[in-house]
Amino acid sequence: MRRLTPGRAIACILATTLLLAACRASPRAARSPVVYGVVTQPVRLNPITQPDIVSRWAIELVFDGLVDVDDHLEVVPTLATSWETSTDGMLLTFHLLRGVRWHDGQPFTSADVKFTYDTIRDPNAQPTIAKSDYASIAGIEAPDDLTVIFRLKYPDASLPSKLTTGIAPRHLLEGQDLATAPFNRQPVGTGPFRLESWQPDQQLTFVANSGYFGGRPRLDRIVWRIVPDSSALILQLLSGEVSAAAVSTPQDLRSVREEPTLAVYPVLGGPFQISFQLQNPLFRDQRVRQALAYALDKEAMVEKLMGGAATIATSDILPNSWAYNPDVNTYPYDPSQARSLLAQAGWQPGADGVLVRDGQPFRFELITDAGDELRRQIALFVRQQWAEVGVQADVVFVERNTLIFDRLLKGQFEAALLQSSVRADPDLSRRFHSRSIEAGQNFLHYANPEVDDLLDRGLAAQGRSERQAIYFEVQRLMAEDLPQIPLFYPQAGYAFRAYLKGIRPSSVSPFWNVEDWGY
Repeated sequence: MRRLTPGRAIACILATTLLLAACRASPRAARSPVVYGVVTQPVRLNPITQPDIVSRWAIELVFDGLVDVDDHLEVVPTLATSWETSTDGMLLTFHLLRGVRWHDGQPFTSADVKFTYDTIRDPNAQPTIAKSDYASIAGIEAPDDLTVIFRLKYPDASLPSKLTTGIAPRHLLEGQDLATAPFNRQPVGTGPFRLESWQPDQQLTFVANSGYFGGRPRLDRIVWRIVPDSSALILQLLSGEVSAAAVSTPQDLRSVREEPTLAVYPVLGGPFQISFQLQNPLFRDQRVRQALAYALDKEAMVEKLMGGAATIATSDILPNSWAYNPDVNTYPYDPSQARSLLAQAGWQPGADGVLVRDGQPFRFELITDAGDELRRQIALFVRQQWAEVGVQADVVFVERNTLIFDRLLKGQFEAALLQSSVRADPDLSRRFHSRSIEAGQNFLHYANPEVDDLLDRGLAAQGRSERQAIYFEVQRLMAEDLPQIPLFYPQAGYAFRAYLKGIRPSSVSPFWNVEDWGY
């Protein structure tokens, strides 16, 4: 053992003192996990199966796609190094990273990519994410371990942006029941974090993948804490129990901005909108849907509920998109016009003030997420304004996973207050093309042959200017049809403890660069 001289002893004491001071001042030294608060928990951590946004975000920690979407809504490579499209637009070839491994040590190859997208496209494979997103794919080839070729039925300019889906391991999922596979709660990915534990209805704990191909994540651990009530979640964020969370209401944004230990990263969110089940006789008449839009004072909604921190919405395409059409009908508040259109559609005031047609009152359920304060406020505002023109909407709050899987995707609803997700490409086929009624997320049962044709042409067009003209027309037609009423694009944000660095949330996801987060 080396002899400790007086000089060395003094140096050790000084070093120890400095180290202890650093530990008190630096969260990094304490190695405390980042606690991300959410109001609902994922259902399955399987990238092939999950359509809801909470599950998709959790999946991003564990899995990688061929590509991702950055904070400028640009498509960037992840498991792919590059890709190219043939001159006729019928072949899309991806070149993959070398040396990537699954969390269990097995090598990642093109066979995993082929398995993932073949499974999603298989009509007999249930449940999977929207099959309609990949309707353009005729077949997938894996000529070697590092090359994947998508053969297309027709050119599809949107396809690269849809290949963000996490790639699943063939060696663990082939032949498994996607709905019940143990993998769904014990996932194995290639991503920057591994799932360490899952305590149902309490929290999920993710630990850094030391062998991550992009370099070891800067954080050691991320805990997802489930706090079912959004108001309680904000209180935990302010108290420091939670390190980070999405913040949606103006009141909450003001509160977190006043807290010096928090930093707020603003984003423009997907639009809040009211979707109609168009098979319901109440909503089949276009005049009725337009009347319901005229009956809503969206400017008052933005001012009263959002404190002005929102923009009137016109479609699912964001105003910062190159494909956004600003010149469509926004249905300014006009209750007289609403009453006139309803009367033209055969609805007359009943004895109690509720409109009646053929003895049937204009009454229906408006469903939305339980536990979300902003959605509650919007739903009650909408109910009151529709009541003023004789329409009775009974607001029903439904647990999120039940809302998605048992109500929306099964078509078991009349009207729903929702927030549309943000996508990098303006293609709207997933929700509004008639083929997506059976193989996508067109749970509205919207079918317009002219819109179908335009959406198909938008996929086939290769130049941005040509595609822009097509999507402008799609938005114009849908603003007349109104299968859903766009309300507003919220200016929301994500709050993180101020000492956390590298945070760059996008309108699509706050987790796209989670491996870069650090102290």
